[in-house]
Amino acid sequence: MSRKRLFGLLVLLSLAACLWSGCGKSGSEVLAIVEDYEITIKEYNDFYRIGYPFRTAQDEFTAKRQTLDSVIITRLLIQAAYENNIDKLEELARVVLANKDKFLIISLLQRKIADKAEPSETEVKELYKYLEYKIKVSHILVADHDTAQVLLERIKNGENFEKLAYQHSTDPSAKRNKGDLGYFTWGAMVDEFQEAAFSMEPGEVSPPVKSQFGYHIIKVVDKLPNELRTDFKTMKGLLVEQVRSYKSNKLGEQYFDDIKSRYAVSIDTATCDYLLHKRETIYPPQLLKTLPRSDFDLEQLDRNERELILATWDGGQMTVFEYLTRANKSIPRSMRPDFDNYDSLAAIIFRLKMNDIMVVEAHREGIDNDPEFLEKLQLFKELAMAEIMRDDSIPLPPPPEEAAVRLYYDKHLEEFTVPAKVHIHEILLSDELKAQKLKKELRSFEDFKRAAEKFTERLGKRIGGGNLGYVQKAHHPEIFEEAWKTPVGGIGGPVLNEDGKYSLICVVDKIDKELKDYLGLKREIMQKLVDEQKKDAFEKWVEERQQSTQIIINEDVLWSTIDKDKYAAVDTTGSSD
Repeated sequence: MSRKRLFGLLVLLSLAACLWSGCGKSGSEVLAIVEDYEITIKEYNDFYRIGYPFRTAQDEFTAKRQTLDSVIITRLLIQAAYENNIDKLEELARVVLANKDKFLIISLLQRKIADKAEPSETEVKELYKYLEYKIKVSHILVADHDTAQVLLERIKNGENFEKLAYQHSTDPSAKRNKGDLGYFTWGAMVDEFQEAAFSMEPGEVSPPVKSQFGYHIIKVVDKLPNELRTDFKTMKGLLVEQVRSYKSNKLGEQYFDDIKSRYAVSIDTATCDYLLHKRETIYPPQLLKTLPRSDFDLEQLDRNERELILATWDGGQMTVFEYLTRANKSIPRSMRPDFDNYDSLAAIIFRLKMNDIMVVEAHREGIDNDPEFLEKLQLFKELAMAEIMRDDSIPLPPPPEEAAVRLYYDKHLEEFTVPAKVHIHEILLSDELKAQKLKKELRSFEDFKRAAEKFTERLGKRIGGGNLGYVQKAHHPEIFEEAWKTPVGGIGGPVLNEDGKYSLICVVDKIDKELKDYLGLKREIMQKLVDEQKKDAFEKWVEERQQSTQIIINEDVLWSTIDKDKYAAVDTTGSSD
């Protein structure tokens, strides 16, 4: 992995872990001590996020314990990096500086959104109550209130709801489903819609309900218990995440609307007029008609023209050159507004400069002096130091000689052998007697394909006459064995396959297994052996470092991070004994 790619990966990992998860907010209890350095729950949470549910508390503990081991190893690398003065590398300082703005934005969003999105117990219980039922709903969507009111009166006068939905709803799916949205639970629809729908009983029709999509007339068709809702303790973790996600989205929308209003982009209309006028002076009329009014050839602009201010906002500006350069990289031509479409142009420029605007806002909020921001930036720096230590500073043996490469090849021939494969067509049937009878009727490959088009139970293969392409033993062992002993052009089977059904097969072609040439594999094998050397050297280094370092692990504290109540009562493994 290149150094540039490595640091990019570190940024993504750090930002993804911390953005919406309340990074570093979980307490200062000490999970482990590495020499004189304390790894707290707070630091551990900067490394680790549960991304999937566990079956038992013991399973969760085992996963967290493994992660703690990884954090300890990372801390050993960081300590060694300081000993080797890696923290003083100019390259490291440049990378940290280049990524500082990203962490400013993350910390700003943490303060303004994530910290405020933590669910209360009341909110979690309220969501649990809402999930008691699922409802089946139909709706009619129109653009304005007057149209919705007219349609509502027609429904009250006895006209068919589904027919009106088919005729008048602007929902693209209405021509197919006549407004039927099927069953859903709370959280599946926008707020205005679901609040109205869940307040109604089956058979009721709502007055016009406004949402971001238009005006809805809602009809509740059915209401049933939600079979996916279990007891509160079991669901609590999932409920907390749902409430957090919902609040984050809401707060995010509000916050970014506020940012847009406070950093409103103002287009310099004189610059736009100048660009459009210049186009008319440098291109003949016939050619001008074919050129988009949203673009300009930078080669046609002199230095002063390129530096003309196209847009300004509180704290920043954008030149013609910067706009055209950045738009060429990230905005498809079809999506760029004309230079006289000022509102759309302002929206595009705000999008292009969003990160810069957020950095300005972060500085104004004092984020650059915020302890959590400084901790995140320091953690990023130390993770980068650990990677440099691992990649560049752990002693490695000399690269393997060619004799070792050849020896590996000779001892692992199966690894470099392309498996045998057979090209077959198949007729899959559930009835063995029917398969045997059909086989007697088939006289040629063409007969086989026609029969497959009619009878094979692999419905997706009927169009191709049952063509399975080339199959290998690893994928379809029973079919492959039968096909390999059947001559090309012959019909084999029926054979009981892995689906519990019976396959008739017609063999089109066979390719025997083939050993790849050593010369073409030398570089690949060499890299494999070098990677193994690095892995072995690192594991040896870790073992030696652990033996020479005092490490204390507090498993009781790790257990305290696990909510045992969310697991079933039968789980009795959740103890630290």
